[in-house]
Amino acid sequence: MTGLLTGTGNWLTQHEEVVVRTSPADAPGYWAGAPSAIYDRDTRSYYLYYRLRRPRGMGRGYQARIARSPDGFEFEDILRIEGEELHSPSLERGFLIRKGGEWLLYLSYVHPATNQWQIDLVRASRIEDLDVSTAKPVLTPDAVGGHAVKDPVVLRQGPLWYMYVSYAPAALLDAGGAESLHQSQDVFTTGLVRSHTGLAVSLDGEHYAWQGEVLGSSPEGWDSLVSRISGLMRSGEVYLAFYDGAADVTENYEERGGLAVTADLRHFYKLSSSLPWFQSAYGSARYVCPLTGPKGTLLYYEAAAESGAHYLCARRITWEA
Repeated sequence: MTGLLTGTGNWLTQHEEVVVRTSPADAPGYWAGAPSAIYDRDTRSYYLYYRLRRPRGMGRGYQARIARSPDGFEFEDILRIEGEELHSPSLERGFLIRKGGEWLLYLSYVHPATNQWQIDLVRASRIEDLDVSTAKPVLTPDAVGGHAVKDPVVLRQGPLWYMYVSYAPAALLDAGGAESLHQSQDVFTTGLVRSHTGLAVSLDGEHYAWQGEVLGSSPEGWDSLVSRISGLMRSGEVYLAFYDGAADVTENYEERGGLAVTADLRHFYKLSSSLPWFQSAYGSARYVCPLTGPKGTLLYYEAAAESGAHYLCARRITWEA
């Protein structure tokens, strides 16, 4: 199956779409997605993090995997992480990056003691040796002044590490919802909070200082509940930010995509207006992750299929200068 992604601007869809991973079952609530990808010059390989999901009540985000590829399209799994290893009701997006002779994996999951999303760090000299039993918290809800923090996107610029995360600002909690906020083990399904993007900065990739919000929900429209940065791509002197948007809680899990721009990695300006820039032909397209490597610029994303399942897809993108 190809041609799921549709978008504004031919540069998003002009090349063939490749299904990298199908879902665990071809039915609603089953997903292969939440991708993040990097290219490593030392090993001359592409690495892809993704997670597998079942419907609520059947395991949700039960497994994450890291896969390796020589070309960015054909991947072989080299590591599996089970939600049971963290005693977590759900795993979410992670981000893999190299630091010298080590690999760092930032992993977001629901912590079993709090029922809140948080981000932990796992490190090892080989990807195959990443062991989540050694995970240490990097960002917690308390650290960001919110009710959840998840879905890291990490960018290195000189000595600085920038981590963009989805979080639920405490100040935006709807009145009367605090007592039952975390009973669902996913605060974003309640409709009581908004999903905004915040920034944390580090000098070593391990200890982060919270900077606050950088991209908030719009006053109205298709991205008025959710504005979650999922990937960054350099374009000349600025960066394009792909972000997921939703209008209300009924679109949770089925977000569509927009674009924003930044010149300083702290102040983002939305290019999207009344309509999303991209979506699947069957609904949701989310967690869009651009990656520039020796094969050009590749786009990885999670897209809804006709069956209601979500597939993990990739395609090359180009545009005229």
